[in-house]
Amino acid sequence: MVWDIRKKLIEGITLFLQRMYYRISYKPLKLSAEAIGDFPPSYQLDDVPWIATKESYCQSNTLQMIVAQKGIEKPRGYLNFLMGFTYGAFEMPAGLGLFPYTDPETGFVVAAPYLGLVRRYYVTNDKSLYLDALRYYLSQGYPVRVGLNACTLRGEECQWPHSELLVGYDEMSFYYYETVMDEPRHLPPGEKGIQVPYQTLLEAVQGQAKIFSYPYRYSLTIFEEGPVEEDLGPIWARNGRSLIGGAAYTYWGAGAIERLAKRVKEWGIELDVSKVRWGIDAAAYTRRDNATYLREAFAGQADIERAADLFDEAAKLYVEALSALEKGIANQAEADGIAGMLSRAAAIEREIGKIFLARGSK
Repeated sequence: MVWDIRKKLIEGITLFLQRMYYRISYKPLKLSAEAIGDFPPSYQLDDVPWIATKESYCQSNTLQMIVAQKGIEKPRGYLNFLMGFTYGAFEMPAGLGLFPYTDPETGFVVAAPYLGLVRRYYVTNDKSLYLDALRYYLSQGYPVRVGLNACTLRGEECQWPHSELLVGYDEMSFYYYETVMDEPRHLPPGEKGIQVPYQTLLEAVQGQAKIFSYPYRYSLTIFEEGPVEEDLGPIWARNGRSLIGGAAYTYWGAGAIERLAKRVKEWGIELDVSKVRWGIDAAAYTRRDNATYLREAFAGQADIERAADLFDEAAKLYVEALSALEKGIANQAEADGIAGMLSRAAAIEREIGKIFLARGSK
């Protein structure tokens, strides 16, 4: 009885803190019917390129398409850097696996000013108002980014938070550009996109709200023009903190990687390796791509070139860990070895974070 009360209390406090985080960090704006004007029965944007990668870069791919519409041609590595998207990590639910990214919603807020944009994040519980808002903003020339459960979108029973870009609609469906595909694409503007019925989109968007316990059912993001920020100091500092991480209600940054190492060591041969492979693989290619971007963008700057070298070292450790997990964990010695690789990678990411913090304080 006492344990049940304590558990419910902890769950209640966690939910309260989650929702405080959403209100403060996401800066949601309540959709208003008065702000939604008339719109035609169908509309299609014809000035947005379709960009998709095989790697899980859904958030930065979305942003890259949006800024391209505005004539801003920036590499994905730059957008990942501004958002901090690939400069951190979180622990997957139930202590399994690794999500080697940071929260894209806050990343959009931070990145927008450096691109001369302002991010607007609208929310509502009214599905009719939401559908009207999507169609209205599309008809006004805005590509609309939606966060959703990709499994629902595809008719599957699972949970997979994802980002898609709406580019058109008709009387029954929306049309979107998929951001992650087996066959990468970078197509010029004019593609109609993938069709999705209104109801399926509603369920997918609400599905993500359920995954993260949002205090609202539906959300959408558009970007408007705004002043340009140029001082990268806050970006270096934020990314540094994200890499160093720690443990506060969840494990994040290097703390999340260390947590995974501990789980591998403790669970040993009983670990379900299928639940950890994806995150380790993503950690390998995101860190490798971070290294490539830093070398190209900050060539000749010794501290950042050192950070790039460290990212490559971490990527190699993730590749080695992934290879060791190929056929599962046969014994405790193998588990200890994999845990050691992950622990060393965590230490390296913490060192990179310190380099970034030093750069941000200049």
